[in-house]
Amino acid sequence: MTLMARRSRLGPGLGAGLLLAALVAGCVVDQEKEVHAYRRVLDADRPKPQPLQPNEPLSLERALALANFDNEQLASQGETYLQALIAKGRAFSSFLPTVSFQPSFTVEQAPRGRSAPAAAGAPAVSAAQAAASQGGYVQDGRILRRLEAPVVGQLTFSPRNIPLYKAAEIEVAQQRQLLLDAQETLLLNVAQTYYQVVISTRQADVLRHSLALQQARLADAEGRFRVRLALDLEVSQARADAAATRVLLSHAENDVRNGRRTLALLIGAAAVDGPLDAKALAPAPPVPVDRYVDRAFAGRQDLVAAQDAVNAARYGVRAAVAEYYPSVSLNVAGYLYEENYADASKWNGILSANLPLFTGGAIHADVRDAWSRLRQAALFESYLRRDVERGVRTAYDNVLTSGLVLADLRHEVEAAADAYRQSVGLVRNGLGIPLDVLTAQDTLLNAELQYSAEAFNQTILQLNLIRAAGELDPTAAAKLRWSAPEPLPAVP
Repeated sequence: MTLMARRSRLGPGLGAGLLLAALVAGCVVDQEKEVHAYRRVLDADRPKPQPLQPNEPLSLERALALANFDNEQLASQGETYLQALIAKGRAFSSFLPTVSFQPSFTVEQAPRGRSAPAAAGAPAVSAAQAAASQGGYVQDGRILRRLEAPVVGQLTFSPRNIPLYKAAEIEVAQQRQLLLDAQETLLLNVAQTYYQVVISTRQADVLRHSLALQQARLADAEGRFRVRLALDLEVSQARADAAATRVLLSHAENDVRNGRRTLALLIGAAAVDGPLDAKALAPAPPVPVDRYVDRAFAGRQDLVAAQDAVNAARYGVRAAVAEYYPSVSLNVAGYLYEENYADASKWNGILSANLPLFTGGAIHADVRDAWSRLRQAALFESYLRRDVERGVRTAYDNVLTSGLVLADLRHEVEAAADAYRQSVGLVRNGLGIPLDVLTAQDTLLNAELQYSAEAFNQTILQLNLIRAAGELDPTAAAKLRWSAPEPLPAVP
């Protein structure tokens, strides 16, 4: 035992302690740092917004900020980006050596046999003693044992490593663009849901006024029916109109509740029960559609990601072809501890090369598969490019059409407002009845509802055009010009 301790280069206790420390250090992962890897892409150093409070008024800008920070689907896409970063680090590790501690302890029965011939002047040794001395074993009776504690280093170079690393590097850029594309898609969904709630709320307000009108008509028809100035058909029709209005009101109120639940889901809030800031986008100055198309081609995230996928597939082809080339490996082992150390080597090294001669068509299949993936990526990029241009031009035409419709609806509102003012004047002069005022007011309310709904719809279409150009981010709402819609007239 004294001889073994004297011949060891490093005590077993210290070696085991270093090994344990290395294992513990490798298992500790800073989770906050990992998440920050994709949060800085999404947040761009913007501060995290405070959680939504009960009954708090919610603006579109705040809704977009909350969705950007608290949506699980967006965070899941961020984890995919993080995995691409990890894959890049793994690809880079192929250029570095691996070092491992490989202790071994061997026990076997000593061989039986005659004594081995001894050299001149040396005592004869048994077969077991000869085997022990030749194999570096320590003999304990009929048992041979051997303890080794080498540190083994290995370095392998393959021509495939370079294109594989380049492909992993491009994959990181691709996943970053896809993460930003998922962010824009989420923000557009939030904006659409936000304004659908606003439109449904306006519709419910108008239907409440309409229901009051239908109930007044029903009461008037029933009063005239009692004095035999109206038919039973007129009463039935008024009752049917009131019931139909209540049905529409129930649907509108349910749409508001469902829309608020969906909005709460998208922005990561428990509930959205406060008032919404009902503002519409001011008409944007005319810009040629080709300019929007050029901006989309230059910065649309999913299109850039598709182009990155083509480049990554090219490196995949190079990596597959490089499988035909030879690879070189270097293995080096240094012994921290070994039985009979004086009779054994303190280190050894092996340099080997591998040149594939016959692989049963596996490499050829890899090359074919890589070329197929490259063609597939190029086809998808070509189709997506045409689809992006179609989407931009369609969104542009929708905004223009909405502007024309909005102008006609404005004229309708002005005419309905004039008719409402005339009916009020007729009642004041004794030339009309209050029911005429209610009817004119109902017409005005419906005209204003259509106008405000189209104004909010135009806002959604403008945001969709911004999204089609790849320029919708959490701060987009703060950069745009907003205008408050005209209020609904009060019931006299």
